[in-house]
Amino acid sequence: MRVLHLSDTQLSGAVIRLSTLLAKYGGIESRHICWMDKIGYREYESDIVGYKACKETMIYLIYDWPDVIVYHNRWKRQEVFQFLKMEPPKKPAMIQIHSPRESENFREEEESGLPLAIVAQYHVRQWPELTYIVPNVVDIYHKDYTPRSQKPTSSPSKDYLARMRVLDKKLPIALPVVSYAPSNTNSTGWDDKGYNIIAPVLKRLKMDHAISYQLIQQRPFKDVMALKKEADIGIDEIVTGSYHLSALEYLSLGVPCFTNIDKHTEKVVKDLTGSSNLPFLKANKDSFERMLVDILKDKSWPELGRKSRAWMESYWNPEFLCNHYKNIFKELK
Repeated sequence: MRVLHLSDTQLSGAVIRLSTLLAKYGGIESRHICWMDKIGYREYESDIVGYKACKETMIYLIYDWPDVIVYHNRWKRQEVFQFLKMEPPKKPAMIQIHSPRESENFREEEESGLPLAIVAQYHVRQWPELTYIVPNVVDIYHKDYTPRSQKPTSSPSKDYLARMRVLDKKLPIALPVVSYAPSNTNSTGWDDKGYNIIAPVLKRLKMDHAISYQLIQQRPFKDVMALKKEADIGIDEIVTGSYHLSALEYLSLGVPCFTNIDKHTEKVVKDLTGSSNLPFLKANKDSFERMLVDILKDKSWPELGRKSRAWMESYWNPEFLCNHYKNIFKELK
């Protein structure tokens, strides 16, 4: 089966991760045309960059090559169709929505008549028209998503040394590293990751010499994942009632992660995976500091991290992810 993915932007790397995973583990010929390869500091791996590709290549890949097309976030509005001055082909297709309704006007996609696949996060509740619920994929066996070695090394990494507080010249003590990667610090709604609540807590705990912390922003993807790999505890967000890609990254790395997943999102993930228990550290603005302090006091983060990784291996593994999409593609055909 040949599957073509079309997107205007990289959507935080979601589309290239999906395309690559399907090709690597799913036995699917999968390609991705993304119009823009980079927005500011956000740069991910690319397959075919639309504005750099020749017109003939794109026409062949869109109109002749695929058995199924997945339009990501946009249908006719995609830049590639504006450039080609052509309508989308009449092929089996679906539109995968990665964003909440308020992020842009999705009327064209809703009225397209194509099946809508919604990523299994907060915004499922906003789309009663959905046909499918789909996972946001990560390749847990890729080196970027595997936990750091738990074995001591004779030459610690610079990141490890940077988080050590020396209480005695002969006894270096490593403080637990709390990692937090908010998209921004002043937004509301879906993008609000609770910065104004979380940041003061982390600063207080650092002043008390209880933690070292990472505030990860405006960094290339490779740098972000390298930093997260050095963390002991992760924070996704504590305000929206959902989880984001950041939580899946932490869990894959064996880093327990805080998020304010509510009952609606919890049910979505349980129904999707068949898991009765979820690995997220569920906290809100009132309980977050207390829960973090408790974990620091009882030093439970290593065991919580092992359970997080084990859950990802059981319920978010490549076989599950690929089979979920392959079953949808068969229905589309």
